[in-house]
Amino acid sequence: MVSDVHLGCKHSQASEFLAFLQRFSPEAVYLVGDFIDAWKFNTAWHWSAECNEVIAHLMSWSRQGTQLFYVPGNHDAFLRNPLFRSGLMSENQGLRIANEFVFVTSQGWRFLVTHGDLFDCVESNAQWASKGSSAFYDGCLSLNRRLHRWRCSKRGESEHPTNPYGVCALLKDRVKRCIKFVSNYESKIMAHARTSHCDGVICGHIHTPDIIASDSMWYCNTGDWVENCTGLVERHDGQIRLVQRYAEDRVLDLPKKSMSQKSDCQLPIEPQPLTVAVRKRLSEECAA
Repeated sequence: MVSDVHLGCKHSQASEFLAFLQRFSPEAVYLVGDFIDAWKFNTAWHWSAECNEVIAHLMSWSRQGTQLFYVPGNHDAFLRNPLFRSGLMSENQGLRIANEFVFVTSQGWRFLVTHGDLFDCVESNAQWASKGSSAFYDGCLSLNRRLHRWRCSKRGESEHPTNPYGVCALLKDRVKRCIKFVSNYESKIMAHARTSHCDGVICGHIHTPDIIASDSMWYCNTGDWVENCTGLVERHDGQIRLVQRYAEDRVLDLPKKSMSQKSDCQLPIEPQPLTVAVRKRLSEECAA
């Protein structure tokens, strides 16, 4: 499970992402939003050869039977258009697109999979501010990359194994944690998962990879492929691992779910979309 790859943005680490994909032969892949950065279509579109290779690799998996689940985010929200979505799925039989999915682990635990932007007050009520901050942050990424290359040249290295966007990753982590506190982001998304009879949530959006146990539930953030290069992987033994390019992997060992813990409500893998009432309630909570 990966999110925030931002293909089409010049700062997307597509080559690192491709190397990550090549390590696995999965039964299913979840693209948890902002896989494509459509915000760059008219301003700073950058589609590299590595981007083509990523798409080709995913399509190759699909032809071999791997299921592809795509959850649109705020940067690829055009995929929420029903006509566009249905047309794309009809051309790719192994692809499913929805705002939410339910992922059931091999141990029987249910995780709601959603990007997370629908629970972000800034994104919901002031997207202009979100787009403005995104443009400013792109400038910071460019500056950070130049600084990294300069430091590498001073050492006589073509590239250094440390994160080329490490300073920005630290900055964004601090900012996003403030946003989470102000918007109550984690609590809202966990509450929504609970109403969907799930044991946890898997999301992206805030570029902050994390695994947190909270109130008998689990919150997992897949991170991103701009600053952090991270993804969630379920192993055959049921262990969920947060794989991190620039840090130690983190592990969530889930016990086998007992019959007494199983929900009486067996929701489908694709739950019902967020209703107008739920969207209105979330908007009112943000405005409060």
